[in-house]
Amino acid sequence: MEGSLEPGSRRIEASPGRRPVPFSRSDGDPIEEDDLTASALGEVIEASTTRFVAQCPRAHLHDPPAFGAFVKVMPPDAPMAAPGEVGDIGSADPFADPRPRAPQELPVGTPDGVIYALVFAATTGSPEPGRRPTAYGLEEARLRQEQPQIFDLLTTEFAALHLAFAQEGRVRLDTPPRPPRLHAFVYACTPEEVCALTDSPDFVRPLLAAPGEVSPDELIAASLRHAYRCRHADFAFLVRAGKQLAQLLHADPERLTALLRKLEP
Repeated sequence: MEGSLEPGSRRIEASPGRRPVPFSRSDGDPIEEDDLTASALGEVIEASTTRFVAQCPRAHLHDPPAFGAFVKVMPPDAPMAAPGEVGDIGSADPFADPRPRAPQELPVGTPDGVIYALVFAATTGSPEPGRRPTAYGLEEARLRQEQPQIFDLLTTEFAALHLAFAQEGRVRLDTPPRPPRLHAFVYACTPEEVCALTDSPDFVRPLLAAPGEVSPDELIAASLRHAYRCRHADFAFLVRAGKQLAQLLHADPERLTALLRKLEP
C-alpha cells in the first residue's frame, strides 16, 4: 500500500524505517479505547498531497471502512465533533421543516479545511516492516484464547484518496491545499456530506485518472453505490452519474459498458 508518489506530491511521515505510533499519549503509552472518540475510524500515520494512510484503533482490527466509503479529516483548530455531526448543528429546531439545501452545500457549521476522501485500500498485518504473521492452524476464537498477544501485534490500516475540501460552507472538488496532519482522527462522512460531495457528477472525473495503486472503475462504482444509498435509493442520481460517465468515456465504450453494469441497483 506504500506505492510511489505522483509527480508533485508531497509526503509527510516519520524518519526512514519508522512510522508514527497512532493512538498513543505524549509519554508513548497506548491510550485506552475508552479515551478515543467513539466515531473515530482511524488515525493518520502517513499523508501526501493526494492521499493519506490511517491506522484503525484496536477495536476496529479487521474492520476498516468499506472500499469506496466517504471519510473526512477535521482541520487542527476545529472543535471535536460529536458522532455523526460536523460543527454546531444541534441547536436547530427539531420540529421545523427541513431547510432546502443548495447544491454542494455542507451542513451548517462545517469549518473550512475539512478534507474529504474516498477509501481505496485496506490491509491487516504486522506494523513492523519485514515481519509477517505466522499461520497457527487454529480457529480465531481458540487462537484468541491460547495466544491473545498475537492480536496485539496486528494492525489494520486503510488508505484514502483526497476528493475535496470544505470552503465557506460548500464543497470544493479539488486537491486540498495541504495534506492532513499526522495523528489527526478520521471520521465517516454523514449522509448529508455524501450528498453534498456527489451533487456534481464531476466528482468522478479525477477518479478516472487515479494513480496506479487505485482501481478507478471499481472505486467509482463503489462510491456511487454508497451515495445512492445515502440518497435513499434515488435512481435519478444514478442516471445523472451514468450520463456523466458516458460523456467522459465516449471513446472507450467497452470500459463504459462494464462500469455502468456495476452501477445496477
